[in-house]
Amino acid sequence: MREIDYYELGATLYIPILHKNLEDILSRRKYLYIKSVVICLEDSTPLCDIPEGMSRLKEILEDFSINSLKVFIRPRDIDNLKDILEFKNIEMVDGFALAKFGTANISEYLSIFIKQNDFYIMPILESIDVFDNSKLQIISRELEPFRDRVLTIRVGGEDILSMLDMMRDSSDTLYQIMPIYMVLSNIINVFRPNGFHISSVVYSSFSNIEVLEDELMEDIKHNLFNKTSIHPKQIEIIHKSYRVSSDDYEIAKNLLTTSKAIISINGRMYEKSTHSNWAKSIIKRYENYGYSDE
Repeated sequence: MREIDYYELGATLYIPILHKNLEDILSRRKYLYIKSVVICLEDSTPLCDIPEGMSRLKEILEDFSINSLKVFIRPRDIDNLKDILEFKNIEMVDGFALAKFGTANISEYLSIFIKQNDFYIMPILESIDVFDNSKLQIISRELEPFRDRVLTIRVGGEDILSMLDMMRDSSDTLYQIMPIYMVLSNIINVFRPNGFHISSVVYSSFSNIEVLEDELMEDIKHNLFNKTSIHPKQIEIIHKSYRVSSDDYEIAKNLLTTSKAIISINGRMYEKSTHSNWAKSIIKRYENYGYSDE
């Protein structure tokens, strides 16, 4: 299992297993700017196409070669995961996005990854558990022994809205839809203090750039630096939003290197003890995405 940092994921592109360009994307012949992908055998693949999808995945893995792209698989369910884990060369993928992850299946999921310890996991919170803080607390506690292997907690925004008989309009950011915003806020408040990173939900329109940019501004305010993506057109926009200003970079460097408890820069006070985590995230963003004003 190669070492991967949360900030390296960028915009994670979900690709249906039967997508015509899948092999070209995985081999880096197409969309070189993509940093991470999830090969999906769940909602994006009809049940009747699963046998064909499994055959294609098996063929892909037989000729699979590791490159800079971070590759994950989203199985349809636990039984599908067990079948995939039997495939030749499966150890060459980076991990799994675990659909409908919650208290009903967490024990069975985690029992698999006690034995299969060479993979990252990305639990996807998209079941009715997301509306119950006590259930979220249980999930967080159960994941604690796996924290180093939980690359990020993903949030299934579309599934959550579906449980409410809702669908987000392309003109609205997720932060304007109170139910999904409250769910995301609760997930952040439960998981982030316990050391888990969180991913932002998908924005389903790949033509309305302005709303995506507005949503990304709010993502950054909430310290969300990985976002589910459903179209390559979104990728570079998302990555661009993660760039840092040269001023923030210099402040972050000063905070992390100073021996002083408090420093003052540009008329603002910074405390080393309370602002160092922010500074570390700025440095990580710079290392992966560069300056916003280059």
